Amino acid sequence: MTSSCSSFYSFVFAALLGGGILPFSHAAAPANLAPVARFHLDRPDEASARMETLNAVEVSGAPKGAGTLFRITVLKASDPFYNIALSQNIPEPFRQPTRLRLRFWGRAEGRHPVRAVVETAAAPWTSWLQRSPLLTPEWKAYELMGNVPAGAANGLHLRFQLGGETGALELAGITLTDAGPDTERIAAMKAVTPDAIQARIEKVRKGSLTVRVVDAHGKPVPGARVTLRQKSHAFLFGCNGFGLNPSDTSPEQKAYQDRFTALFNFATLPFYWGSFEGEPGKPQYARVDAMADWFLARGVTLKGHPLVWHEVYPGWAPPTADAAIPLLHRRVTDLLTHYRGRIRYWDVVNEANASPSYPKTGVGDWARRDGPAAMVATALGWAREASIGAGNTLIYNDFDTSDTNLDHLRELRAMRALPDVIGIQSHMHSNNWPLDQLWRTTERFAAFGLPIHYTETTILSGPRHPDLDFANPPTEWNTTAEGEREQADYAAQFYSVLFSHPAVRAITYWDFSDRGAWLNAPAGFLRKDMSPKPVYTRLMKLIHGDWWTNLAGETDFAGNYKARAFYGDHTLTVRDAHGHEATQTVSLPMGSKPQTITVKL
Repeated sequence: MTSSCSSFYSFVFAALLGGGILPFSHAAAPANLAPVARFHLDRPDEASARMETLNAVEVSGAPKGAGTLFRITVLKASDPFYNIALSQNIPEPFRQPTRLRLRFWGRAEGRHPVRAVVETAAAPWTSWLQRSPLLTPEWKAYELMGNVPAGAANGLHLRFQLGGETGALELAGITLTDAGPDTERIAAMKAVTPDAIQARIEKVRKGSLTVRVVDAHGKPVPGARVTLRQKSHAFLFGCNGFGLNPSDTSPEQKAYQDRFTALFNFATLPFYWGSFEGEPGKPQYARVDAMADWFLARGVTLKGHPLVWHEVYPGWAPPTADAAIPLLHRRVTDLLTHYRGRIRYWDVVNEANASPSYPKTGVGDWARRDGPAAMVATALGWAREASIGAGNTLIYNDFDTSDTNLDHLRELRAMRALPDVIGIQSHMHSNNWPLDQLWRTTERFAAFGLPIHYTETTILSGPRHPDLDFANPPTEWNTTAEGEREQADYAAQFYSVLFSHPAVRAITYWDFSDRGAWLNAPAGFLRKDMSPKPVYTRLMKLIHGDWWTNLAGETDFAGNYKARAFYGDHTLTVRDAHGHEATQTVSLPMGSKPQTITVKL
């Protein structure tokens, strides 16, 4: 983190704890910051959409007390969808950090996706709260909360972006209120201080071990020399391994391979349907088989990504749910059967909350027809059936960290169809996440009581693009010396915060090298020539230095040696004064209870 960021956090933290004067009242009925009169309809032209403003009491079936009702008819879908929006500006500046609460009712004549967002009124259009419900013919109430920092001098935009589909929808009872200072954020800022992070690492990432040394007659051996050297982590430190080519003998590939296995114990392999099965019935197993065998021979645990996704959808695959579902079922079953015993972690469904916005694919049509949660529950059911006796771990993976995804997971819980692991993406091409945001995001998803994997983490070592066009990324986007220093500093903090959280079990980086990185971004731990950036050295020191057991000592008068060791596998060596020696492997599984190991010399 740069010094300017540190100063900002210090200011915000002091302001929150100091209870400074806030710009709005926090009484039981706070003022509506989004008065009805300020709403207007943004649209490309009059032929694309129209709006009526009604009193809710005059509309049959409208919620009681909803006040003003907006009936919007989208006559011509827009691309991008946000070109049609119910919108207003909120010009009031925020002199102190605060929370905003947005409430509204919504329904549609069919199934209509809407994105409700409160964002900055100028570039980089930072979203402070957002939600993407799929409106249905039944009225439903929505509420979302978000934090706004001090200094939003240009005010905010409140927008209901709804141009993705034609049809009529109604929004009513819209209120935006100031909910006051965020006590959860205060706690999060305390949680990410260096002392708090280190204390948690000591508590949640280490287990207690007692080595009891006895002689051939079972008597204690005091003064015996004991060494404990770590061999591997139980925590999964990983990266996508898309750049691996086992048949390539070039110096660059050799550097990629050596540096990958030196740092990581976890690799993600590609199973994008459109590239893995470019022709129907002809899956390309050979390439991924070679990658899997190479990694497994070097002790690297594997994950497959993804099984069901609306993007990288085969051009030959059907666009309708009815036709696509049997093919997807076969694909899930075939892949889990083929890699049984080799790949034990699977991103079963990827980004289902966004799937309804891709109606021209079979996955998108399925999600629109049945809803994202029903789609995910079905796909997880296929994977569970194919995983019987295999010990697989099934993951739901998403970039959405908003209330939309929390609601999605709650729906899965109500269906008794939660995944084994919640996967959280953290691509930071525009801005690095503040550490308190990272902690709070993790806490919110940890409330489901499931392990968490950070599945796709990107931290840049070059310029950031707040207005990045994902469809047309820059062709020249290069690493810089200053960017590499900032990348190393932030990555060390990011990994430390997550390693200290008890719910987090894995961190997967995206991508290992700048060569071939997603969006051409300078995201890698290695440069395009495969030389290591400072971030690689920094994380080697953390993962295989600071967070690596390397202990030595002697047994006490009772023949015992006590230690706290990081979870994982260790080599234990014991030697007495007469030269008798014994060596064995000691495993401390994640979260294991205190162990006592007896060594006989």
